[in-house]
Amino acid sequence: MRTPNKPENELQRLAALRASGLLDSPAEERFDRLTRLAKQLFGVQNVLISLVDTNRAWSKSRQGLDVCETSRDIAFCGHAILSDDIFEVVDTLEDERFLDNPLVLGPPFIRFYAAAPITSTSGFKLGTFCLFDASPRRLTVEERWTLRDFANSVEDEIAIPASDETKRIRRAPVDRRAGLTARWRQADAQSENARVQTILDQIVDGILVVDPDGNIESLNRSAVEMFGFKRHELLGRHLSMLMPEVPFHPLPAPGPSIADNSGDSAWISKIIGFRQETLALKKDEGTMNVEFVFSDFRRGHRRQFLCMIRDVTARKELEQQINSLAFYDALTNIPNRRLLRDRLAHAMQASKRLESYGALLFIDLDRFKQLNDSAGHYVGDMLLQEAATRIRHCVRDSDTISRWGGDEFVIILENLESNQRSAAALTKQLAEKIRRQLNLPYKLGDQGSIRHQSSASVGVTLFFDEDCSIDQLLKQADMSMYQAKALGGNTTVFFDPAMDAAVKARADMEGQLRLALRDHDFMLHYQVQVDANNVPDGAEALIRWRHPTNGLMLPADFLPIAEECQLVVPIGRWVLKTACEQLAKWSESPHLSHFTMTVNISALQFQQPDFVDTVFDILDETGARPDRLKLELSETMLLARCETSLTKMRSLEARGVMFSLDHFGKGQSSLESLKTLPIEQLKIDRSFVWEMRDKSSDVTIPRTIIALGNNMGIRVIAEGVENDFHRGQLRSMGCSGYQGYLYGRPLPAGEFESSLITEGEPAQ
Repeated sequence: MRTPNKPENELQRLAALRASGLLDSPAEERFDRLTRLAKQLFGVQNVLISLVDTNRAWSKSRQGLDVCETSRDIAFCGHAILSDDIFEVVDTLEDERFLDNPLVLGPPFIRFYAAAPITSTSGFKLGTFCLFDASPRRLTVEERWTLRDFANSVEDEIAIPASDETKRIRRAPVDRRAGLTARWRQADAQSENARVQTILDQIVDGILVVDPDGNIESLNRSAVEMFGFKRHELLGRHLSMLMPEVPFHPLPAPGPSIADNSGDSAWISKIIGFRQETLALKKDEGTMNVEFVFSDFRRGHRRQFLCMIRDVTARKELEQQINSLAFYDALTNIPNRRLLRDRLAHAMQASKRLESYGALLFIDLDRFKQLNDSAGHYVGDMLLQEAATRIRHCVRDSDTISRWGGDEFVIILENLESNQRSAAALTKQLAEKIRRQLNLPYKLGDQGSIRHQSSASVGVTLFFDEDCSIDQLLKQADMSMYQAKALGGNTTVFFDPAMDAAVKARADMEGQLRLALRDHDFMLHYQVQVDANNVPDGAEALIRWRHPTNGLMLPADFLPIAEECQLVVPIGRWVLKTACEQLAKWSESPHLSHFTMTVNISALQFQQPDFVDTVFDILDETGARPDRLKLELSETMLLARCETSLTKMRSLEARGVMFSLDHFGKGQSSLESLKTLPIEQLKIDRSFVWEMRDKSSDVTIPRTIIALGNNMGIRVIAEGVENDFHRGQLRSMGCSGYQGYLYGRPLPAGEFESSLITEGEPAQ
């Protein structure tokens, strides 16, 4: 650990720190609101305004950390005040200055730290505005500027006196010497006025001295520069000339005393000591945001008021910028998720209060990824901006449009109708209007040279006074949108409770699949395959699930869900291993040693980077013969990544593993791919076989597949052969293999072996 050096001006710096009055002072909302906002904006665990004292770092404001002060020797801000720019440590464990720091090795386990120095008006670094987290990260350029802006805001607040106590100017003592002449009194008053004006001119904030009627009696140099007027142009003028939005109007006073000679000051007495903000006018007709506070004092028998004014335009712009970053989408300038959830909560409350339906629309742009991939993200961003504009023109000003993320938008419609049917009709009408607008052609690119046709899938859910959470509403709209996607897109779907039931059922099924994999509730059945002479020469391994309540379940009932939740990879590995174990057992039987074992491989399983190694490991572990293993793949999965598929297949082929192309004729295989890929067998899809009902049936596709395979030296097997007519037709075309109920149903290993006969006749 490296202890930070101390600045060369350490003594002057500490004096400036103590003069600020911040050390060991109570918490103040003006600082806490900055650290709260920064914590949300940067998404970090801890934010501090840290002041570096002689031997400690003390927190004036903190979010996320309970410790108020830390030894300066280990405090990160001791290093940060030595820098004039943003001080950032991306990963403390890779920085020799901090890798053995107690704050890294122990609570709060700092891995990331970033800070901007806080400088006093006299130029001394008092401390830092810092962020830190338990995970490494790196600030973006925009985040570095934002962090600097937060530090500047703290500096602005420090320059304002922390106390709102009434500012008083000591009046001169009354001189009661009997021989004092009126001329001496006047000279003394003029001398005092000069001293007061000198003091006022040294103050950096604007100062106006006004009488009880609000007329300006004097002002300092900063006020002259702030408003752009010359001094004599403001003397004697009313405050409303500079701040017209503040009601500086005297009210009738109940009997003021002559001695007081103060006129009526009821209007100003109500605001003394209260810091306020307003819009002020400058001489050039420009405007600025100012913060002002009134104090009162007496000079002799006269009562005067001192108005301290500060230009906070830059601070207001910064706050607006920070608010925009926190609650609005930077690309489309519409509300983001955080603001949408807040407005949805208000809309749900208003729906109960007004007894009127509201609606939530979830919109997804169809084929957006294709545009991003083909034309680039820059063009995709232009589409999102144009889509947001089109949606905005379709809804009322009272409705909320939000960019949910990516190409998804969410709309809140409020105060529709008290009748559900009427509210649904209005929502449907608006959803269709939005969809038609989003369907119009887009002209994108720098010169509008890229034309794009898009559409949208819209999910809708209504809400009234039901006890439904924000997350539930969003989930309902999201499910409806995905249902619209499933229907082909470019449509609007309203939420139906059956959707929720289907999602819950799917979630239950996923959980049960995980338990089944853990508890070994899967089993394999085997269906016999025969050659052209009806002699059994192989089997296809088919998975079954022994479900505790549904009984024996077929693959079509659960594999699609396993595919979605990626459980198909471990399930597929179990199938391959179990089938290879059975193949190794058959190799020891004289009647079964020549059998091949066909195993279906899913697309996700085949795409795994370690698929080839997995197959090799299973072959080595089980002792199965590679030249008896046949992996069954689909056309689509091979064509999607042809080069990668070819590499994997050639590696396995070199070991002796064979490949069968499943569902051939249903996809888009090309002759070139058949010539390139090491395919040993084509499987005619059962749908083509079942279409052969009589002699008048169209057999063009099966005949073409068989001829193609025979010409290319690839074996052809037909699945779904259920009767003698199917077999006769296929045999007449030259088919070399058959699989179906005519030869045997899928059976457990023991029953499968006993059902085989050796005469080459069909198994019963």
